Amino acid sequence: MKTYEFTSRVPRKYIGQYRPRSDGYEKASGQAKFSDDITLKRQFADMVYMKILRSPYPHARIRNVDTGKAEALPGVRGILRYSDPEVAQIKMTSASWTDGTATQDQRRGWTHGVLDRKILGDTAHWLGDEVGVAIAADSVETAEEALKLVEVEWEVLPFLVNTEDALKPEAPLIHPEVNPNDNYMPYYEFAGPDTYVDRGDVVKGFAEADIISETESFYGNPQQCALDYWNCLVDWGRDEKITIWSDSYATDQTRMHFHDMLDVPLSQIRAISPYEGGSHGRGDSGEQSFFIVTALMAKKLRRPVRYRQSRKEHFHDTRTSMIGKVKIGAKNDGTITAIQIENTGNTGAYADLSVAAIKFVPREWSELSPGRIPNLRMTGKGIYTNIIPASIMRSIGNIQMNYFLGLAMDDLAEKLNMDPIELAIKNITCHNVPAPNPCVEDIIRAAAGEIGWERRHAPGRGEWFEGTKKRGMGFAVNNTWHTENHEYRRGPTQVTIKLNPDGTVILDAPTVETGPGSNTCAVHACAETLGVKPEDVQWISVQDTQTGLKDQVQTDSAVSYILSESIYHCALELRGKLLAALGRRLKRSPEELNIEEGRVFVKDSPEIGMTIKEYFDSIDIFTEDTLAPLTGYYARDLSMEDFGTAYQATFAEVEVDTETGEVKVLQIAIACDGGTVLYPPGAEAQLVGGQVQGLAEALYEEMIYDEATCTPLNFNFIDYHFPTMADFPDVEPILMEVYKGRGIYGASGMGEGTPCCTPRAISNAVYNAIGVRINETPITPIKILNALRKDGE
Repeated sequence: MKTYEFTSRVPRKYIGQYRPRSDGYEKASGQAKFSDDITLKRQFADMVYMKILRSPYPHARIRNVDTGKAEALPGVRGILRYSDPEVAQIKMTSASWTDGTATQDQRRGWTHGVLDRKILGDTAHWLGDEVGVAIAADSVETAEEALKLVEVEWEVLPFLVNTEDALKPEAPLIHPEVNPNDNYMPYYEFAGPDTYVDRGDVVKGFAEADIISETESFYGNPQQCALDYWNCLVDWGRDEKITIWSDSYATDQTRMHFHDMLDVPLSQIRAISPYEGGSHGRGDSGEQSFFIVTALMAKKLRRPVRYRQSRKEHFHDTRTSMIGKVKIGAKNDGTITAIQIENTGNTGAYADLSVAAIKFVPREWSELSPGRIPNLRMTGKGIYTNIIPASIMRSIGNIQMNYFLGLAMDDLAEKLNMDPIELAIKNITCHNVPAPNPCVEDIIRAAAGEIGWERRHAPGRGEWFEGTKKRGMGFAVNNTWHTENHEYRRGPTQVTIKLNPDGTVILDAPTVETGPGSNTCAVHACAETLGVKPEDVQWISVQDTQTGLKDQVQTDSAVSYILSESIYHCALELRGKLLAALGRRLKRSPEELNIEEGRVFVKDSPEIGMTIKEYFDSIDIFTEDTLAPLTGYYARDLSMEDFGTAYQATFAEVEVDTETGEVKVLQIAIACDGGTVLYPPGAEAQLVGGQVQGLAEALYEEMIYDEATCTPLNFNFIDYHFPTMADFPDVEPILMEVYKGRGIYGASGMGEGTPCCTPRAISNAVYNAIGVRINETPITPIKILNALRKDGE
């Protein structure tokens, strides 16, 4: 039964209201253009298709290749080899040298200290790594057939599957070029030392504690499972100008990537991205090697070259699996005196952005969730192996830290004989807001009331259902993601608005729309402030770096409010110009006028006025008024001023069959504070959609490897287990507005973090049901049965 109804804190006409998506008809009717709709043979008649050789070994070096048979195959148009001068001279890089939010060059990127990827190099570091040879042909099938004809002499090298073996003294080195001593990801300045947070005195804090809890848990390596596969088409013309069409959601960063790697002037590089499908973080690893290989092939052939991954090829990049050890101490009243967290991550074959999960994001998190714990020490290490590379995935870092601390908090509450939600309210807050934080308390109590927390029983003490089934409840709380001060690296947010003589509006608020509805937020902010109807605002959906405006990358759930804040100021200025012009016509001051739904009228006499179209239609060319559209431009700087943060809480009720080990999630309630909820339908969809991912990671998803060969055994959508609609429970999304940040809206990100509390909430609920903990993801039936069997011995 629904007990919480969302009502916007500040009544507005469009912002915070339930309205259709601005692109709903365009997408539903098939008119929306995605990269696959643009990069077609009928639009690029001389286009060829490229494929890249993939290693059949998890760790191997190419000694020699013979491409003679492939060259002789009819339809083959070009071949690149690792030994070709234009390939060999490309510098070392990473698949993620930007930070996913800002345009940078490599030397200022997150991974500038760990450049461990060689473009089309001679050494493979995981089974499926792109190495050695690229072939372009008249069709995908011909390119694939040609690759089969390439004769490769491999030097097969020793491989590593897990971190335990990687740390042994006799372990083979995965990347001696960046760390010649061992398989730890090396230190570099941006990542910081292994102990990346050291607040207060944890030894003293533990000495002051009445109760101490020590826990260890493991978070697995689920896939992104994105259904919009990497796709790019590059045309390197004889005029030396490069045009890239792709489904990257970072057009300006794509341009910077080509400039940085190929030493081509920015003025000669054009990047174009239309709508993109969901990627769950895949697009943050935007500096993929294939972009550069495709460009080199296009330069060699002087014709458009398309590279598109197949479903199997796209099935790579996972979450960073981690082991988390937590020690936590508290007074008898529940006041936490000290926390120590040690997390060790399996980075897989390449560093990429695993440092963000292991250190950078947890360092942010330390100021936002355990922000007022006086004594806090956090240590993190990344370790190379030869499994699929770990990189960006939705809720990066936060989901692992929440899983680790949520276990420790639940265990501590039990030792204190205290309700875990009261323990959280007493201690969880950001560094600049004392506990109890009103936002933390409000969202926890709202979700607790929704799920019926008062029915929760002691672990394993609930009633039986159908003879073999037991039920339980669990919860977790975390900061949302992000507020404006965490996004300062993006730089100014640029927008332009053009008001046409017929009253319609063209809005250039550059971002590649990936589905969450940031464009709808932008349209509503424009319509609200300017005084027109949302359906009269046309948002430019294809992002093109030749427009001169820098796009805002769809990460961190920040684009919706970053763009909306800038649009507000731009529309406000444009509104002022319009009112000044209409004021002259109506012989009134701008202050006496208002605009609603495209009609300007006198506030005290609403019958006196005219529509925007009527105004332009009535202009005499011999007056000072102009028939040209009214235009506005605004660039809003982001501020590092710290307003604290908002929070979210997820509650889950589960049913565990003790005979089969099956876990069924009965219901989930998630309360999330958005500061200002700009678009409620989109926000609720994010809350519900995030539970799909969170539930899947808690109970189903993991990559499984053959330890003897390092071969991924479920490297496809048939064998990889994820939930279906039949496995999904009722989810109650609860939108709240407690927090207020900088700006007219002062919003906080929501969608990025919505899965992050779910795995811990479900894990705690399973423990509450059966009284036995399974402290690793996913919680499979066999793990349940083994834990029950061990508990009964």
